[in-house]
Amino acid sequence: MKHLFSVPEFNVFFLLILLFVTTPSHVIADSTAISGQKPDTVRYWKSSGRTSLNFNQNSFSNWAVGGENSISGKANVDFKTRFEKNKISFEHNSKMAYGVVGYGFKRIEKTDDRLEASVSLSHKAIRKWTYTSLFSFKSQFTDSYKYPNDSVVLSSFLAPGYLNASIGFNYRPTEKFEVFVSPASGKFTIVTNQSLADKGAFGVQKAVYDSSGMLIREGANLLCEFGINVLTKFTKDLTDNVELISSLNLYNNYLDDNRRNRWNIDLDWETSFNFTISKYFQTVLFLHLKYDHDISIQHYEIVDGERIVTSEGPRLQFKESIGIGLMYKI
Repeated sequence: MKHLFSVPEFNVFFLLILLFVTTPSHVIADSTAISGQKPDTVRYWKSSGRTSLNFNQNSFSNWAVGGENSISGKANVDFKTRFEKNKISFEHNSKMAYGVVGYGFKRIEKTDDRLEASVSLSHKAIRKWTYTSLFSFKSQFTDSYKYPNDSVVLSSFLAPGYLNASIGFNYRPTEKFEVFVSPASGKFTIVTNQSLADKGAFGVQKAVYDSSGMLIREGANLLCEFGINVLTKFTKDLTDNVELISSLNLYNNYLDDNRRNRWNIDLDWETSFNFTISKYFQTVLFLHLKYDHDISIQHYEIVDGERIVTSEGPRLQFKESIGIGLMYKI
């Protein structure tokens, strides 16, 4: 078992806390401000960001029904910057999150782990449409386990790592809504952990063994796909204190080796409701739905008092979290 304060999870968690407390209170809006010149009325650079830090604590003493002392925390950093001049625009987005829970001085478990970045370059086409190229990266900071068993790694940094390169069209009628459609999108799944690659995790080709169990060929570390990519982003103020942020990403692989799978659509849908309590306090309800036909999920049943695997295959994945804590916007 892992012991409190002796694991890399806390290094990442405190790094995000450092980003939270050192986030600048202002952003340079125009390069002319650096030279001391009077800034233009038009701001070519626009930046925004949101950092949050949530904590939860439980303590039990002589509690008849039982319980375990614990303290948990989660840090989030969400930053966006955009440059727009004449017919050219550039945009960068980054999202990081890390959460841990510690049970006294016994053990620590990870509750959230996210590392994402994307850049896009656009040229105006007609009206609200632009020609757009989009590059994105997704992974995580540290190893993940199926707790309480922390001896078998389920995922780690770059296992998986997702790279996506797309060329297409972007429709942006307002600052709060946009749709990106790419009929030519390359998706690359990276699995650098060889033990996971040998199992065929995250869709890569698994290892090949002979009849005696000897390894003939290691599992592949890369899965390449080519297809259509659709990304939708939507933001709306439901009330003065409630903000809805939602993004939907759909991907279809034209070239799946199994022709029957070529109509399967990968889904990644995130929705958050941000409830503002005061200037520096906020409650966030976060919902995440995922479906990837290349990822197999084990299904368990209790048979004769034992939990055994009865089937394995792609399934709809769901994640939900709610938290209250410090929040700072730029």
